[in-house]
Formats: sequence, C-alpha cells, structure tokens
Amino acid sequence: MTVICQEPRDSYEDIGNMYVEIPVLGVNTSIVGVPLNDGQWYLTWLWNKAGWLNETAYPTWDGNSVLTGHVYLPNGKPGPFLNLGNLEWGDQIIIHSGGLKYIYQVRAVSTVKPDDMSAFKHEDKPWVTLITCKEYDEKTNTYKKRIVIRAVLVEVK
Repeated sequence: MTVICQEPRDSYEDIGNMYVEIPVLGVNTSIVGVPLNDGQWYLTWLWNKAGWLNETAYPTWDGNSVLTGHVYLPNGKPGPFLNLGNLEWGDQIIIHSGGLKYIYQVRAVSTVKPDDMSAFKHEDKPWVTLITCKEYDEKTNTYKKRIVIRAVLVEVK
C-alpha cells in the first residue's frame, strides 16, 4: 500500500460525460482532465479513472489525445489499465462523448522508457494514445518502462 497526500482541490477537470471503453479488456471508465502544472501531470488521484493529459488534443478532436491510467492503484489493487499491454493491432478503443461513440482501432503497441516522449507526437487526424506504467522497481520506487498504445479514429456512431 502506498501512502499518498491529501487530494489537491484543483487536481482534475470535469470534462463532461465522457468515458473510454476497451471492449476486449472489459474496461469502461470515465475520463477527467489532468492539468499540466510546472511541466508535470499529477496522476496520483486518478484511481479508476482515465486522465486526459491537458496540452494534448482534446479527446475526439483532430490531433493526438493522450490518456493515462493506473496499472495498480495506491492501495495495491488493479487499475483500469492493468492489461493494456495485451491489446493488439485492430482492437477497439471507444470514446463515448455527447451521445456518440468514437471508435478507434489500435495501430501500435510498444514499450518505451519513462522519458521517451514519442507518444506525444502531433497527428493531423484524430488519434488516441493510451499510456500506463510497467515493471515497478521497489528499490527506486519508480516504474522502469511505459506501455504505449496508439489508435486511429475509424468510425463515429
């Protein structure tokens, strides 16, 4: 179990009734906006939610929308992105917003170092990038790698 400080009042933004669904993994969780403060996104209090990293494209709009979620929660229980690395080319990621379903298909699954910023590259068309942690190191209290899933919008229903 990880001890965490009290939740800051302004940590996350309500971005409306928006949620992400990953059918093959059984994931269905709300999305909140995570502000960029002093060059960092504070993610501790996401719990079972997905965080849209502000300064990336707004989810469903043109550009690269980056969403993150925990692999494990501070209480040690599995987080919503626990099995993200099991996604494969063609799997669906669906963002529900405004009564519409924005259906994305996975085009890349990769593992990168924590300081690798390639997941944030600009796109002209709507893309969603999902990021979570991998390979926890107890000695340093950090994760050694990140899982990055990139998916392109293929349909709106």
